[in-house]
Amino acid sequence: MLRSRLVLSATAVGASLAIAPAAAVADPNMFASAKRGPLLVSSSALVANRNVEMMGGWNNDRVACNATRRLTVRILIDRVRGGNTDRVRRQKTGRVTNCAEGGPNFGFILRAADVGLACPDGSWRPGRYDFVTNTLHHGSGMRAIGSLFFLVSDPC
Repeated sequence: MLRSRLVLSATAVGASLAIAPAAAVADPNMFASAKRGPLLVSSSALVANRNVEMMGGWNNDRVACNATRRLTVRILIDRVRGGNTDRVRRQKTGRVTNCAEGGPNFGFILRAADVGLACPDGSWRPGRYDFVTNTLHHGSGMRAIGSLFFLVSDPC
């Protein structure tokens, strides 16, 4: 059986883009999806000044909203600064209902301080960040993989 896989990458680009209260015009965000027939599998990363939501979900308009399917959401956060890389990985598998309102809703909400990547005020430490959300829909083998990178240039 061939696995259907679509990788969609969204990037908040520009070496000058920074996440800082006064410097950022908009927080970097990413949505990615894979679609086969009526089945849509999604991944997201929504970054704020002090935290990130990295979620996966699925939707199929031919299946009841209370139907559940097994998903695995894997996340990766890399922060590179001065030749050193700080890496955070998490994985979660569970039954997720169809018809998620507001998009992907199964995964992780992480504070920069909780994963060792925060300045004293709780904001993201300077460096180049890569956020990857990988969502697997077990029943179909479909994946949605989204990648987001950006630079935090303001000092702590």
